[in-house]
Formats: sequence, C-alpha cells, structure tokens
Amino acid sequence: MSAAPVMAYAPSLIEKLFALRQVQPFDRLSPEELALLAEVARPRHYAPGEAIHPGEAPLARLLVVVGGRAVDAAGAAVGPIVGLASLVNNLTAPRLLADPAVGVRLLDISKRHFFTLARECPEFVLGLIELGEHGKAT
Repeated sequence: MSAAPVMAYAPSLIEKLFALRQVQPFDRLSPEELALLAEVARPRHYAPGEAIHPGEAPLARLLVVVGGRAVDAAGAAVGPIVGLASLVNNLTAPRLLADPAVGVRLLDISKRHFFTLARECPEFVLGLIELGEHGKAT
C-alpha cells in the first residue's frame, strides 16, 4: 500500500477529529476518546484508480473513508468503514481501489488501536454491530 504523491493529505489533529466525528459509530465516542483516536489515525490519499488493497489477503487495519470514495473490483462503493470483517475475523479482504473519478482520502487505524478502542469503548462496538446489520460497515 503506497500513498499517492499526487496530492499531500496531511490533516491537522482537529481536522481528523472532525472527520471521524462525521462517521458512525465514531460519533458515539467521548471527545477525549475521539481525540486519542484522531491522534493515532494515519491519513492516506490515493489517486483515482490507485490500488488501496490488492485483495486475497486479510486487511490488518480499519480504513475510514473521509473524502472521495473507495470501490471494490466491480466498481461498487465500499465504506465509510472498510476492513471490519477482515480485521475481526481475519478474513480475506477484496481488492480495493480509489474511485477512478475522484480518488479517496482515508484515515487508517491500526489493528492494535482498533482492538484497544473496541475493548475500552463498548458503545463503539454496539455502533459497529448496528452498522453491520444495516449493511454500512464492510
């Protein structure tokens, strides 16, 4: 996985905090929890059509789409949370690409930080379950 050199995506801590706050279930986190998560979330930018994940392997991180779109190999939009099933169940993740027209901006949360968040914030986990039931988390 390589970030595209086309456009630098270097949001401030407060920009990451507000971007995460817009995505369910991150909106359930306290301001303190959200600030800690925003601090460790790594920004990534992918140019239009660029590969995010090659597929045929587990995705060892949680990706949060905060701008543009991520799509699967068939061109269907995925997200705003990507990699949950792969991360939790160690399942193979599909091939993921940045939208061919607009690219994508992501916040990348490591497996370690995700599981710390899940352990310490049960409301967040309940929100993920609800999203999964409605088909919004992949």
